[in-house]
Amino acid sequence: MEGNISTDPRDRWVAVLAVLGAATLFGTTGTALSKGPADTDTWAAACLRLCIGGALLAVVSRHHLRRVLGQRTWVLVGAIGVAGYQTLFFAATDRTGVAVAALATIGTSPLASRTIGRLRRRPPPSPSWWLAAAVLGAGLVLQFVSGDDGIVDGVGVLFAVVAGTMYAVYAEAGSVLIERGVQSTASMAGIFVGGAVITLPVLVVADVGWVASPDGIAMIVYQGVITLAVAYVAFGWGLRHLAPSVVVMLTVLEPAVASVLAVVVLDETIGTTSWIGAALIFAGLPIAGLSAGRSTVGT
Repeated sequence: MEGNISTDPRDRWVAVLAVLGAATLFGTTGTALSKGPADTDTWAAACLRLCIGGALLAVVSRHHLRRVLGQRTWVLVGAIGVAGYQTLFFAATDRTGVAVAALATIGTSPLASRTIGRLRRRPPPSPSWWLAAAVLGAGLVLQFVSGDDGIVDGVGVLFAVVAGTMYAVYAEAGSVLIERGVQSTASMAGIFVGGAVITLPVLVVADVGWVASPDGIAMIVYQGVITLAVAYVAFGWGLRHLAPSVVVMLTVLEPAVASVLAVVVLDETIGTTSWIGAALIFAGLPIAGLSAGRSTVGT
């Protein structure tokens, strides 16, 4: 099993539920963005989301931030991961469409996380992790095999693959910070504030006029507060108790949630194949949860 074996199964399952809750909130991001102003600049929205969410995480964990300053290297690694994920995923979406970009990004991240774990000499995951990977991978393929864009751009796919790797990088960085005694929310705060600083130049060239509208304010506040700050408090809690590869795998719930919301909220239609893929994802998540097992670290 990757990481230490948890001494309390209740901690493990609470952590699993926390990560699934975070993934559910992640899954609302696209729907919330579509409900914003028609002229929303997605690059600016991504940067503002980081700024608002990172600042709120810093306020919530302000009494623990001093320890973050003693781990500058891993904070920087995590910040680069966050900034890379945000920018490259949006770039991939622009070039090759949402469906292909999401498949390549989310499909890459568990493998990237496991590769990073191997390089850092974490113990190998259990057989149930590999079973979950197979079931969830099949679900992802079915979810997006008939994507509505139908455009596959090689550079866009490359951007998405790197974005998935960057996601695994900042999950690993957050895990290392927690292992070194940094409070989980403070570790997320350090990483996301750093990511916000790196992407801040985007606001110099991007159109931010849409933010002044009521819909723009409501959308970006929701993105920053709910889909980032609240979600990453839960995500950080998960990293306290679970191996990074398990946490990353559990967030595969995100596209299934996004698909359901697209149908219920946006009146979109998805095919039978996509519904079967969503069902496989929901079926694979308990298997991923069973593969979890890590002692509590951090405070």
